[in-house]
Amino acid sequence: MTHPVYLVRHGQSEWNLLRLTQGQTPHPPLTRLGREQAEAAAGLIAADLARLGLPVGRIATSDLVRARETAQIVAARLGGHAVHDVRLREQCLGDLEGRTYDETWAAADGIDWSDPTAPIAGGESLMDVYDRMSAVLGEVDPGSVTVLVSHGDAIRTAIACLHGVKPHESDWVDVPNGAVARIADDITWLASP
Repeated sequence: MTHPVYLVRHGQSEWNLLRLTQGQTPHPPLTRLGREQAEAAAGLIAADLARLGLPVGRIATSDLVRARETAQIVAARLGGHAVHDVRLREQCLGDLEGRTYDETWAAADGIDWSDPTAPIAGGESLMDVYDRMSAVLGEVDPGSVTVLVSHGDAIRTAIACLHGVKPHESDWVDVPNGAVARIADDITWLASP
C-alpha cells in the first residue's frame, strides 16, 4: 500500500500580513491567524489519517521560521517531531526580498518570467526550486505517511512535478496559507486552495 504524502503551506506570517516579499527571508514568524491556520491544517490531516487508520511516519519542514512554527504545531497534533530540510524552502527571490508587493511587481516588470531557468533578481530560478522539490518527493518512503511543510511557490513546483510537467508548463495553482494537499493516487486539497 502506498501511504499518502501531505503538502502543507505554512500559516500566515507577519510579512504576509504586511504584504512584504519573503522568499527565503528566514525570520518572519507566524501571526495569530497563522497559528490558527496551522492548527486547522493539523486537524485536517489528523482527521484524514484517522479515517485511513494510519499514523504519521515523518514530518519534514523548511527551516524558515514560518514553516518551522507551522510544523511544530502539526507535529504536536499528530505526534512526533519535525526535521528540517532546506530543500523545502521557498524560492530565493534575491533583491526582491523585503520589498512591498507593489515594489516587487514594479521591480520585477523587466524579468523574463517565461524562462524557467532564469534566476529571479539574483536569487533562484523556478527550475532550481523544481529540482530540489522533485528530489524531496523522490525520497519519500511510500510505506510511511509523510508530511512536508513548505511554501507557496515550492508547493506549486511540487504539484507540477507530480503532474509530470515542468513548472512553467503547469496551470497556476493558488496555494493559500494553511492549505493542505493529500498526495495519493491523485492530488486532493483538504483545505481548498
